[in-house]
Formats: sequence, structure tokens, C-alpha cells
Amino acid sequence: MYKNEFKKLSIFLIISAIIAIGAFSLIGTTNAVDVTINNTTTIRDAAINNNSFTNGSTLYLEDGVYSGAGNKALTVNKNMTIAGKTKGGAIIDMENSGRAFTINAGINLTLINITFINGNTTGNGGVITSTQANATLTITDCTFENNTANNGGAIYMGGDGSSNTIENSVFKNNKAGTSYGAAYLAGVNSTNLVDNCTFENNTANSYGALRMGGDGSSNTLKNSVFKNHKASTGSYGATSLSGINSTNLVDNCTFENNTSTASYGALIMSGDGSSNTLKNSVFTNNKAGSNRGAAYLTGVNSTNLVDNCTFENNTAGSQHANLDMDGEGSSNTLKNSVFKNNKAGNICGAAYLTGVNSTNLVDNCTFENNTAGSQYGALHMGGDGSSNTIKNSVFKNNKADTYGAIYISGDGSNSVLDNVTVVNNSAGIDSGGIGFTKDNNVLTIKNSTISDNTAVRDGGALYASGTNQTINIEGSALVNNSAKTGGALDINGEGSEVNIDSSLFENNSAGSTGGAIDINGESHEININNSTFNNNSARNGGAISSNGDDNNLTVNNTDFSNNNAINKGGVINSNGNNNVIVLDNSTANNNNAKNGGAISSTGDENKIAIDNSELSGNNDGILSSEGDDNKITVDNSTITNNTAKDGLITNEGDNNNVAINNTNSTNNTGDIVYNTGNNNTESENNSNITVDVTYETNTDLVISSSNGQITITAILTNKNTGEKLAGEKVYFYVNGEQVGSATTDKYGEARFIYKVPKTANYSIYAKSQQTTITNSTGKYTFKESASVTKSLNVNKPLTPAKIKVYSKKTTSKKTKNYKIYYITYSIKNYGEKTGTKTFTKSLKNILKKHKLYKIQTTKNTKYNYNKASKILKTMVKNLAYNKIAKLKITVYKKA
Repeated sequence: MYKNEFKKLSIFLIISAIIAIGAFSLIGTTNAVDVTINNTTTIRDAAINNNSFTNGSTLYLEDGVYSGAGNKALTVNKNMTIAGKTKGGAIIDMENSGRAFTINAGINLTLINITFINGNTTGNGGVITSTQANATLTITDCTFENNTANNGGAIYMGGDGSSNTIENSVFKNNKAGTSYGAAYLAGVNSTNLVDNCTFENNTANSYGALRMGGDGSSNTLKNSVFKNHKASTGSYGATSLSGINSTNLVDNCTFENNTSTASYGALIMSGDGSSNTLKNSVFTNNKAGSNRGAAYLTGVNSTNLVDNCTFENNTAGSQHANLDMDGEGSSNTLKNSVFKNNKAGNICGAAYLTGVNSTNLVDNCTFENNTAGSQYGALHMGGDGSSNTIKNSVFKNNKADTYGAIYISGDGSNSVLDNVTVVNNSAGIDSGGIGFTKDNNVLTIKNSTISDNTAVRDGGALYASGTNQTINIEGSALVNNSAKTGGALDINGEGSEVNIDSSLFENNSAGSTGGAIDINGESHEININNSTFNNNSARNGGAISSNGDDNNLTVNNTDFSNNNAINKGGVINSNGNNNVIVLDNSTANNNNAKNGGAISSTGDENKIAIDNSELSGNNDGILSSEGDDNKITVDNSTITNNTAKDGLITNEGDNNNVAINNTNSTNNTGDIVYNTGNNNTESENNSNITVDVTYETNTDLVISSSNGQITITAILTNKNTGEKLAGEKVYFYVNGEQVGSATTDKYGEARFIYKVPKTANYSIYAKSQQTTITNSTGKYTFKESASVTKSLNVNKPLTPAKIKVYSKKTTSKKTKNYKIYYITYSIKNYGEKTGTKTFTKSLKNILKKHKLYKIQTTKNTKYNYNKASKILKTMVKNLAYNKIAKLKITVYKKA
């Protein structure tokens, strides 16, 4: 019973409500009329002061210019529509004196197809104004041009709860003496829509074109163009949508060539607790004299979204050339957008997402050719306690003095880079690619490529500085990056943890330390797993350099190959005390350094462990340690085909301990352990160790000359130790030809005496012979070496004069009466000195049958003949070397 009665009552109430609603909807339109006028009738007479023009009526304007007192300074106190019969045909000209409409509270004014020109007032709203609550303004297909006011050059709607809609309209060359060059649509809890409008060449001291807003307001701007606006002395070059707890949307808009003398070149969307969405829009060639050249979305606890937008060639004199999204507790999302060729005079060339406890996301964006004069070439994300994510994005050819592409900061922040490409970015000082600072924060880089970035000083790819930072690099490639220190990564501060997993470091280079990674500071934990380091190079630490005390470096399942250090540590260089280096289940092949082909450690009380690893083809050895009280262990490892000038493991210092266990060491060049210092110990257990030691030698040369001979002394030493080498053969060369050899004595000296053939300048050098000694533990080779070439001028002593007859020749001839004989003696000096000699010869025998006719000599020869004794004395005087004197005796007899 009661159910049926309740059902009947419900049906009655519903029907009554429908009737009431229908009746209410007719209120305000009862007796509404349509009136058409031409410009001979004024709007005031036809509508405003016409009692028959009732609430909700429509006034149609024929084409023409409507001017004069009856067409301006109109107070709208009833709902009405004023429409031009054709678009743009009806022109309301306020003749630079006054505005057209003032709208009362709660009134709805609709304007269609009208052009408004030359409005001018010292108040607000050059054409339309209302500060009353709940006013409604609807504008469709209208044009506002050359209107002027103090605020709101064309329109000023500032009432609470107002509803303002502008569609398909144009605002051009309007001006505000203070703010809002074109229009002001704002009020608490207002609803504002601008759709498919064009704003061009409007100006104001601030807010060059449009402001929409109010606390709790809903503001929508879409399908519109803002071009060539200017905030001449202040900020907000084009547009502002703002208000506490407001909802703001900008969709499919273009902002071009807008400027502000101070900040916010094109757009600001703001308000604590506001929701700000910017999508499908383009910002080009906008400029701010100070900050935020293009767009600014901000507010405490605000939600900010930028989606599918393009920012190109925007500039800021100081900061944030393009986009700034910030606010404490804000949520900032930037996706599907492009930033290209933007520039900030100081910091942040492209985008800035930050705020204490903010949540920031960049997804599927491209940043290219952006620059900052000081810091953050492309992007800054962060804030204390913030959560920051960059994914599926590209950063290319961006530039700044520090942090060439990305800067992430904030104490206690957590940041992730996922599937990000950072390529060809550069920094004039630090951090060519990414900068990460502040304390107690976390940065994770995964599935990313960071390549070809450069920094003049530190951190070609990533520069990190702070206390208790955690840096995770997973599944990423860092290649072809370069810097002075830390070709790829430069880690600074204290107490940080760096975890690298399944990543590639290749072809990175540092002019000083850390070809791939440079670690500076104390108490860092560095863990590297399942990664590859190839072809990295530096002066010290071809792949990794650690500088500081109490650092722990643990490497597992990682390959190091072809890394190079000019000085120390082809793979790892460690400087400091109480450091720990662990190389486990890893390979180090074909790495090179002057000292420590694989690892170099300098400092005291360090611990180095090589476990389950393979080290092959490294040059100079596998480990060089300098310092006292260090402990080195090699366990279950393979050491092959390495070369060392001294030892595969070298210890320089005191009280060091080396333990080699269960290890196979073969085909290496160099002793397994080489110690210099005191109280060093070495143990080898269950290991197969053979050595192939090649010693470099040095040959020094000492030469002297005396009495026409050169004494040549060669001194042969071990080049590395200075030890004199005995029993080694040395060859001697004079003027490029081998002249002899000798063997070194116990003093390492070998001597050879060379007699010079003549006085001359002689070039002399000595060369040792390569010697190999083989025994049960290996092969020891002393390499040949040649001395420098020395020159010496040597005078050969002259031999004494040696004058003698070297030939006698007898000829004859016959005359009619006599037979004549000619006996000629040739006398020669065989000695080098000039000499004199007297020869005595008896002619008795020859004169027994012959008679002496005459005796003849050359000019340096004289003779004395004694007829009685028949003795001939001949004196050869001052006869030079190899010269000849002659004596000719002529005798005859009858035929």
C-alpha cells in the first residue's frame, strides 16, 4: 500500500519539475524581438533605450559605419545579441573617444560579425568592459582593431563568475597603456574560451595581447595565432592564463615573434594548485629580455602538461629560452615535443622542469642545437625531493659552458634516463652531455646512448658532484666522448655509489685521467658488472682512474681490451690510501701503459685482488704498485702473452706482499714479480709460472787516441736497473764498417784498439749482441743496443826516412868508334819523414875495361868522385816520402 502511494507521489513530483523547468526556460525570452537597423539609427535608440527591445532580443546591423554618441558608451542592462548582417560589414567606430559597451552584472551580451575600431578610454577596456559578477560575453566572427585603454586595449572582463567566449575573431593593433594589449578575461570562478582567433601587433607595458584567468577559473585557448606582440617595459609578451586552482588549456596555437622587455616572451600559465595543459602548439622567434623566452607553466602543487609542441628560435636574455615548468609539489610532463635552435644568454637553452618535491617527466622529445651562455644547454630538471624521468628522447648538438645538454639536481631527488640519446653536445668547461649535482640523490641511466660529447675540462658524457650520490648505468653505450678528465664519466664528491651493469664504454678519451671514468674524492663504492671497455685512452687510467682515499672498485664479468694510458694504468689507475680494487671473472687483453699495462696503484695500505680472470697481451705487465704495506693477490687466473720491462707485477716500496695462487702464467715477457724496496714478500702456490724476460740494454762509448791508434771502450748495462753486464759480446764499427769485437769483463767493459791508416776524422760506435739464456724457469733475453756515434780526428805518426836504391838499369848504344853504356840508379824514400843519405860505390871493376865519360844526378843529389881510388860518393839530400832521386854513370870503350 505504502509502496503504491510513494510511487504515485514520485511520478507527480517528476512531472511538476519538468513543467517548472520548461516554464523557467521561457523567462527572459518572452516577447523577445528581432530588430534590424542601418547606420542612420543608433544602437542606443534601437536596443539600449528601447523598452520594446526586450530581454533576449537580437539587433541586426546592416553594413555600414556606426559612430557617434548613440553608438558608444552603451550600458548593457539586458540580455541581447548584436549581429552584423554580413561578416565585417558592420563597423562600430568609437572615433578615439570612449568605448562601446559596459556590461552590468548577470547580463549576457553576444556580438557577431562586427568590426570594432578606434575605441579609446583612460579606464579599462577600449571596446567592452565589465567588472560585474556573472556577466556573460560571447563574441563570434568579430574584429577589434586600433583600440586603446589603460588595461585591456579592446576588452576588459573582470567580474567574478563571468563567462567569456571569443570565437573566430581578430585582434589587431590594439594597445594598453599598462596591461593586456588586446583583451582581459578574468574573474574568480570565471569560464573563459578563446577559439580560432588571431592576435597580431597588440602592445602593452605588460601582457602584450591576452590575459585569461582568476582563482578557480576555467580558461581555454585553442586554434589561435599570436604574432608580433610586445610587452614594452614589463613581462608577458603575448598571453597569460592564470589563477589559483584554475584549469588552463592552450591547444593548437601559434606564438610567433612575441617579445617582452623583462620575462615571459610568449605565454605564461600559472597558479597554485592549477592544472595547465599546452598541446599541439608552435613557438617560434619569441624573445624575453630576461627570462623564459617562450612559455612558463608554474604554481605550487600545479599540474603542468606540454604535449606535441614545437619550440624553435626562441631566446631569453638570461634564463630559460623556451619552456619553464616549475612549482613546489608540481607535476610537470613534457612529451612529444621538439626544441630546436633556442638560446639563453645565461642558463637553460631549452626547457626547465623543477620544484621542491616536484614530479617531472620528459617523454619522446627532441632537443637540437640549443645553447646557453653559461649552463644547461638544453634541459634542467630537479628540485629537492623531486622525481625526474627522461625517456625516449634525443639531445643533439646542444651547447653551454657547463652541462652541454642536461642538468639534473636536487637533494634527495630520484632521476631516471631511459632510452635516451645524448649525442654531439659540448661544454666549454664541464659536462659535455649530462650534469648531476647535489647530495643524497639517485640517477639511473638505462638503455641509452651517450656518444660524441665533449667537455674542455671534466666529464665528456656525465659530470657528477655531490655527497652520497647513487649513479646507476644499465644497458647503455657511452662511446666517443672526450674531456680533459673523465672522457665519459667524471665522479666527484664523497661517499657516492656508482653501479654499472651491462654497458659499453668505447673510444672515450681524456687528456689527463680516466679515459672512460674518472673518480675523485673519498669513500666511493664503484661496482662494474657484465660490461665492456674498449679502446679508451688517457694519460693515466686508460679506462678508469680513481683519485682519493678509502675508495672501493669492484669489477665482475667485464672485458677490458685495447685501452691505453700514456703513463700509468692501461685499464685502471688508482691514487690514494686504503683503496680496494677487485677484478673478478673478467678479462684484460691488449691494454697498454708505460707503467702497469692493466692496473697501476699508487699509495699505502691498498688491497688489490685479481680472481678468476684472464690477462693477456698487456704491455707493461699486468700490475704496477707504488707504496708501502700494500697487499696483492692473484688467484685462479690466467696470465699469458704479456710483456714487461721488469716484472708482470712490480712493487716499489716497503713491506708489500704478493700472493699468487692456482694461477697459470706462461709466454710472458718479464719476471712474474719484480720488487724494489725492503721487506717485500712473494709467494707462489699451486701455480704454473714461466717467464720470458727481455731486458733492454744500454751501450755507452768511451774513445781515446794515441800514437796513431784509437782505444775504444764499450760499457754495457741493463737499461732498467743500471747493472753492468759481463760476458756479452760487443762489435766495434769505424766509419760504418765492423773492425772487430770483444767480450765485456766483470765491469761490463769491452775494449778494442784500432790503428788508423792515416791522419783523418773517424766515426766510431759500438753495438751489443742480443743474448738469450734459457733455463728451467724461462727465457731471459738481453736485447742488442747501439751506442751513440762519436767522431775523433787522429794523427798517424810519420815513419823514419828509409832511403835506398830500388832499381838499377843499364842501357847501351854503339857508335862508329865506341860502345857507350848508361848505368842509371833510382833512389827512393820509403819512410814518411824527409831524409838524407850518402851512398859509396867503387867503380874499379867497371873501369877495368871501360873509361868514365861523365856522372849526372838530379838536383837534390850531389856526388864526389876520387879518381885515384875510383870511389864515388853520392849524397841524396832532403828526399821526401815516396820521392825519387837518380844517379846516371856513363862509360865507354872502343868498338
